[in-house]
Amino acid sequence: MSEFGDTPERHVDWGSRGSQVVVTLASLFIVLAGMKLAANLLLPIVYAFFLAVLSYPLARWLHRHRFPMPVALGVTMFVNLAVVAGLVTIGVRLIVSFAGDLPRYARGLNRQLGDMALWLEGKGATGMKAEVDRLFDWNTVVEWSTQEKVMSSLGAALGSTFGAVSTVFVGLVMILLIMMFVLMEAHGTHTRLQAVKLSGGPDFSGLMRSADDIQKYLSVKTLISALTGVMAGILCWFFDLQYPLLWAILAFVFNFIPAVGSTAASIPAIAEALVQHGPGHAVVVAIGYGGINFCLDNFVQPHLLGNRFGISPLVVILSVIFWGWLWGPLGMFLAVPLTMVMKVILDNTEEFRWLSVAMAKKKVRRGEVEVAGYDLHLNEGEIIGSGASTETPGRRDT
Repeated sequence: MSEFGDTPERHVDWGSRGSQVVVTLASLFIVLAGMKLAANLLLPIVYAFFLAVLSYPLARWLHRHRFPMPVALGVTMFVNLAVVAGLVTIGVRLIVSFAGDLPRYARGLNRQLGDMALWLEGKGATGMKAEVDRLFDWNTVVEWSTQEKVMSSLGAALGSTFGAVSTVFVGLVMILLIMMFVLMEAHGTHTRLQAVKLSGGPDFSGLMRSADDIQKYLSVKTLISALTGVMAGILCWFFDLQYPLLWAILAFVFNFIPAVGSTAASIPAIAEALVQHGPGHAVVVAIGYGGINFCLDNFVQPHLLGNRFGISPLVVILSVIFWGWLWGPLGMFLAVPLTMVMKVILDNTEEFRWLSVAMAKKKVRRGEVEVAGYDLHLNEGEIIGSGASTETPGRRDT
C-alpha cells in the first residue's frame, strides 16, 4: 500500500531502460555544454525575450486605448530605454564616486574589525586579532583599491559575462534590439502557434498557458524589487549613509536573484554603516534590511502572486546555483523564470513529467500533503499532471 493507494506491479526491462537513461544523460550533457559555450549568444536573446514578456502589457494597453501598434511599440521601447539608461548612468556615476572613497572605507573597516577582535580578546577569545589579520589581508585590499585600474578591472569582469559581447553597453544594445523585434512579432502569437500545430508542428499550448504566469511573476518581482530599493534607500538615508541611492539601486537589482540576492545587497550598506557610525548603527541597518526583506517576501509578494507558482523552495535554491554555474551571475537573475519554463516543458512530456512533479511545491493541509498544480486523487488509469505546472490544481483530460 503506497501513499497514493494500490499500484499494479509492472515489469520493467531495466536493460533497455538503463540504455535510455545513459543516452538521455549523455544528450543532456552535450546540450548543457553547448549552452555554456553559447552563453555569448544565448544570454542577450534570453534577456530580450523576458524583457519583452515584461514590457508587452504596456504595448497592449496602449494599443487597446486606440494607439496604433507602431506607436505603442515605440512608446514601450522608449520607456525601457529610459529606465535602463537612467539606472546605468546613475549607477556608473555613483560607482565611480564610491571607488574614490574605497581606500578610506577599506582602512575604516580594517580598523573596526581590529577593534572588535581586540574586544573579543579582552573577553577571553585569544588569538582573534591574529586570526582577523590572517583571514583579511587588508594591506592588499587597500593597495588594490587605490590602483587606477580598479574600474577597468570591474568593467572587464562584468563584460566577460557576455564573452564576445565584450562590454555592457554593447550587450544592452543587443538586448534592446532583439526585444524590439520580439515585441513586433508578439501580436498574433497565439494564432501563429495554432497554425504551426495544425501544420504538423509541435504543440506550444503549454508554454503559452504559462506565459501569463511568467509575465505576472516578472511584473510582481519588478514591483517588489522596486519597493525593496526605495525602502532600502530611505533606510540608508535615515541613518546618514553617504551613498543611499547607490545602495537603493543595488537592492533593486540584486532582489531579482532569489534567496541570496537581498542578503548580498545589504552587505555594502552594513559595511558603510560600520565604518561611518560604528557597530550599533551597523546592527540597526542590518535589522532594517532584514525586516524589509522579511515583510516583502513573506507577506506582500505571496499576496500578489497567490498560490499559482508551485516551485519548491529547494528547487529555487538549486536553480540559482545551476543557472549561476551555467551562465554566470547574469544567469542567477533569471533562475526562477527559466526554471518555470523548464518545468512547463517537462510537464508536457510523458517521459519526464515525473521531474516536473518532483519540482512542485508541496503544502501540508490537515495532515495531508498537497502538491501545487496536481491532483493526487486519480481514478484508475489516469496519469498525474495538469498542463502548465503553474496553473490551478486540477486533472489532465485524457
